[in-house]
Amino acid sequence: MAVTKKTNIRKYLPRNDEAEKAVLGMMIRNNGLLADGLAALTSDDFYPENVNHIAIFNALYRLYSRHETVDVQTLINELINANDIEISGGADYISDLIDGGYAFIMFKHYLRIVIDQSLLRHYLLEMDKITQDYYKGDIGDVTSFIGQAEKRLNDIAEKRIVGDFVDAKTAAKNLEKDFEELKEAAIDDSVTGVTTGFTSLNKYTHGWQEGQFIIVAARPGVGKTALALNLALNAAREGASVAYFSLEMLVPELFKRLVANEANINHDNLITGFGLNRKENKIKINEALHNLSQLKIYVDDTAGIQILDLVAKVRSLYNKDPNLKLVFVDHIGLVKTKAKIASESRQAEIQIISQTLKALALELKISIIGLSQLNRKVEERGGEPILSDLRESGSIEQDADVVLMLHEIKPSNKNSKNVLEKNNEEVDRVQDELAKKEGGENTSLINVNLAKNRAGKTNSHIPLLFSKNYCKFSNPSSESEEEIASLNKARIKYSNLD
Repeated sequence: MAVTKKTNIRKYLPRNDEAEKAVLGMMIRNNGLLADGLAALTSDDFYPENVNHIAIFNALYRLYSRHETVDVQTLINELINANDIEISGGADYISDLIDGGYAFIMFKHYLRIVIDQSLLRHYLLEMDKITQDYYKGDIGDVTSFIGQAEKRLNDIAEKRIVGDFVDAKTAAKNLEKDFEELKEAAIDDSVTGVTTGFTSLNKYTHGWQEGQFIIVAARPGVGKTALALNLALNAAREGASVAYFSLEMLVPELFKRLVANEANINHDNLITGFGLNRKENKIKINEALHNLSQLKIYVDDTAGIQILDLVAKVRSLYNKDPNLKLVFVDHIGLVKTKAKIASESRQAEIQIISQTLKALALELKISIIGLSQLNRKVEERGGEPILSDLRESGSIEQDADVVLMLHEIKPSNKNSKNVLEKNNEEVDRVQDELAKKEGGENTSLINVNLAKNRAGKTNSHIPLLFSKNYCKFSNPSSESEEEIASLNKARIKYSNLD
């Protein structure tokens, strides 16, 4: 049997009657402040027991919405017509409000007090509801209960955000620092955000920026997880703290990939144990483990994690480590929601997930990189992936600031007789040979299509070398990159022949 615990929290709710009087008095006296007050407040922002203040505010709102003149007499008439004149305190109380002597310059100060007291009241009331849910025994899974509770409290905070205009002088001054950083970046080839670790990618993105939601997409087996781990390593090596949500792979398996990358040891050997007794391999592994232990990489391998739980964990980690710069979600198609929508679909869930991740990136001023699958159309069509190849592409494409799509260049065995296809097959063959020449037999060329870049240019051919044995991505040499670019220009696109 559930245990309930009743509280009399209402009598302890925060309030500031004088601030409410000051705001209402100034709203009656000044039409400009009336508009500001009505834009920032609702009747729920006044202390519930102050029914007189609520009645006056509602009367002001009705007059303003009908575009009628607001003064003492019209306000009294409105209260009389609504049968609220007695509740409001009458003409004497309204006279007291306008005779309060508050300077108009203090309006924002008192408005802020009213909003803050309202925020505290709503927080305390919601916390009391959460406590009552606990005592009723309606919490279900503890982690989900905490995530839901956090969302309820955050929703209150978001509704109470009162913004203000930024004038051109302030905006220009704030940009001075940004432009100085850009000048330095142009001189020393550095980046303005968190480095990707890849020269050509940094050139177009300038690193991962605060508030960005980034998508890395590919078909299975192309290397999106390997690239994500390389991006995480590159950022962590530069001193950034990184969180990695692994929904497909357990922590030991994930770290074996990191060890293979760091130690340049075949990943298969770390799984089978082959050759690990050799002295040189033992030394490499010990050094790799030591180096990795110095990095701030946090991994969570909760399978089927709920989006609210993920958000709660990121916020908690950020509070513990404010240097958190990057969060990886591998992959967003495996994140769950508890949305109850009449016409529920996976696409609706993905929309909730992508919008939540984007909002979290903006809130904490971090970069969130979500991995995503490409649909089978890219294989059926052949060639390079495009934005519409994203699974449930609508919301992801809209919410993402940057979209990277991976395409493996490999020789075809079709032996096509079509002259156009033969040309492109030859380009693939030569590029594949270049990759193997630089990285070894088990190295492939991965073409990164920067399909969306909200803050800069796009590029459909950013080459990276992928050494599958070591789960490692690297930059091609400048000479190879030039040759790859030249070969890409030689590709014939059927769309150009219409």
